[in-house]
Amino acid sequence: MLRAWRSTSNWSRRPAPYTCRAVPWAIPPDAPLLLGIDLGTSGTKVVVVDEGGVEVASAARPTPFRATTAGVEADVDAVLAAVAAGLEELGGWLADVVAVGIAGVAESGTPLDAGGRFLGPVIAWHDRRGAEVVERLEHRFGEDVSRAMGQRLRTVSSVAKLGWQAAHGADSVRWWLGVPELCLHHLAGIRATDFSLAARTGAYDVRRREPMPDVLSTLGLPEDVFSLPEPAGSVMGTVSAAGAAWSGLEAGLPVTVAGHDHLAGLVGAGVAAGDLGNSVGTAESVVYRSATLPDVRAAIDRRAFVTVWPDGEGWAVLAGAARAGLVLAAASSALGASPAELDSLALQAGTVDAAGWVDTLDGAARSGVPMAHGSPAPAGPPGALWNGVLRALAVRTWDAVDRVEAVAGPGRRLVVFGGGSRSRPWLETKAALGRLPVLRSTAGEPAARGAALFAGVAAGWWQSVDDAPAPGLEPI
Repeated sequence: MLRAWRSTSNWSRRPAPYTCRAVPWAIPPDAPLLLGIDLGTSGTKVVVVDEGGVEVASAARPTPFRATTAGVEADVDAVLAAVAAGLEELGGWLADVVAVGIAGVAESGTPLDAGGRFLGPVIAWHDRRGAEVVERLEHRFGEDVSRAMGQRLRTVSSVAKLGWQAAHGADSVRWWLGVPELCLHHLAGIRATDFSLAARTGAYDVRRREPMPDVLSTLGLPEDVFSLPEPAGSVMGTVSAAGAAWSGLEAGLPVTVAGHDHLAGLVGAGVAAGDLGNSVGTAESVVYRSATLPDVRAAIDRRAFVTVWPDGEGWAVLAGAARAGLVLAAASSALGASPAELDSLALQAGTVDAAGWVDTLDGAARSGVPMAHGSPAPAGPPGALWNGVLRALAVRTWDAVDRVEAVAGPGRRLVVFGGGSRSRPWLETKAALGRLPVLRSTAGEPAARGAALFAGVAAGWWQSVDDAPAPGLEPI
């Protein structure tokens, strides 16, 4: 099956090593590669992975969310342009791609009419529009809707955003596509999703793994406005002629949606059974994979949520720690130095208590207040204040660990991955405050790598992503 998808291109089309952050060794001529795409809140990443699981090249572009008078959103064309720019940078590496996997943020998306016309921008997952939709559904269903969807119904849910758009000018809504699904649609001309993204819509019962059409009919929306899920790693479509012209990929390659970026990141980071994953990006979460259905009521009571694993085989428990990426961006701006510079200063500094400042910055991030309007830095040396910020965030990490373990049981280790795993003082602070061994995944782009591994399942390389090669884990 692998050979059927192999490109016929030759070695001369590949760029030299180190292009697009390539690995410094040569890949054998005509060796097949997998492409993983991760459309994150802050950045859109693309990576190609070889049969050994090595990330041989990658590229990244900012995800074009912006603050407007209405809220935080992005133009559909701009989102797709960010993907295209990353693929263009990969250039000749695409010639030997044999399958494509797409992961990304959950909840964010846009409605379409019956003709496929986009009816609005992509509303960011953390945008707070849709409160009236939440109130309406809570009045109609009470606590039942939260227990079914595995978490408190909030404006984060896709259904809240979709209901808001339908009530504010998005006429004739027929379909909804989340951000990874938008990319799939543009690449393969189809509408499809996986189980983990379906589970984040607010109209999917995570316990029974089936849609909740009553939620949508209550809002006057089509009962099939969200795509029915298929297992991540299944061939959901193939690259169309138009998709090939847009992406630079070969037409006919299999494509799969690889799920919610936190869960795809768990796969790409090499988080093993029994481990807790600590995904650190714009938002920080602690994640635990479970083969059996966790206690949904217990999860909700502990401010955690239950979701479905991308291939539909099992579940996961997640608990949010902080909007860590936004907090650190605001803190570094207030301190007048980059995070890397502050990390260097922190290694030689003491610690100033910054818990109250972190509470203020995190509260602003959750409320949608622009970070520029956040609290100024407390008095103290920048390195010591930075240590205080990292300590306050680490305390929140271990609180999230406690909440997940109260639902899912004890974990063996905490495996940290994502942008925040590059901060040595932050990792050391987490290790010092915790009661579990802390390890760092060596995966460069874990969510994009996880997407590529699901693409490998679609290409027939592995029966499941559990069979794929894992990256190294470094003890802290």
